[in-house]
Amino acid sequence: MPGERKEITECLIEIAQELGGTLTAEEALHVIIEHMKVFFPHQSLAVLIRDENTGTLNIKTSREISYSFVKHFKRSVGGTIVPRVLLKHEWMLINDMKSDDPEYAHLKLELDFKHLCLAPIIQHQRAIGYLHCDRMEAPPFTEEDARRMLIIGYLIGQQIQQFELLFLTRHLALTDEASKALKYQAFVEQFRREMMRAKTYHTPLGLIFLNLDDYVAFVDTSGIDAGHALLEEVHQLIKECIRSIDIIGRFSAHSFIVCLGGMNRAEAETTLEHIRNEIQQHAALASGHPVNVSGVAMTFERPEDFDLPLEKILAALGTGLIAARTKGKHQSASIPPPRK
Repeated sequence: MPGERKEITECLIEIAQELGGTLTAEEALHVIIEHMKVFFPHQSLAVLIRDENTGTLNIKTSREISYSFVKHFKRSVGGTIVPRVLLKHEWMLINDMKSDDPEYAHLKLELDFKHLCLAPIIQHQRAIGYLHCDRMEAPPFTEEDARRMLIIGYLIGQQIQQFELLFLTRHLALTDEASKALKYQAFVEQFRREMMRAKTYHTPLGLIFLNLDDYVAFVDTSGIDAGHALLEEVHQLIKECIRSIDIIGRFSAHSFIVCLGGMNRAEAETTLEHIRNEIQQHAALASGHPVNVSGVAMTFERPEDFDLPLEKILAALGTGLIAARTKGKHQSASIPPPRK
């Protein structure tokens, strides 16, 4: 027994060391599950997480379970055993279970089993799912096995929590609070990567600069909260006009900038007009204030375009917008990239 405990302790130390290098929750769970096979013999092993909105169980990661089964698995919490694990945070072990037992269908995953051990996955003092381990052959599970499972369940919960907080922190750091678009600096970093990609693969790249012409007057009349709601609505309308691969950033108090990967000049111009018309027709209808939008489109297509300094690009966009607005509100223009 002392030798067995040492083996488990060493495995836990190795898990902790490897977790330090993981970048996602999925990667962390894979590390934990892979190490469990060393000290926890099993037929199949799975991490089941309950969806907060629907209450259904999904398999987050697993071993010895087919991809197709995991992909299509979705189950409501049923029977009496799983609810005890989730609500009372109890570990459960069942040996020599018969397939005609009423609980069997609520517990079985892909493979038939005789022995089963479950442990809750705890996060913020509540169970978000459970760890499932089954065997068809001997040995049966012991209470020591269940306690080990419980430790692993807590470790999994901590890892999921850690990466959720990391994602939230990163999301808040990159996202503008009012509009929900990318903050300017976050947009710039992604735009630089898109410029490098377009240069490497010899594809065009479009850039659109949008200005809400009446934003200041709108805020003066309706208040800053309404102004923030308008920015979020405009951001959503822009998203609906472009593709998921395109990037939107908030450039200033009342302007947005959009990167359109792979778009030539004609496509960028068409997209600009589509965005402007959608915003003017649908944004802030309840307020009764028209939302006029001026915009400029620029397309990078020549090899030398992709080496232009960002400062020159932004200056050219600003100059183009000012020139367009000399004709009045709700104007647009298509301009070439600046020359070096």
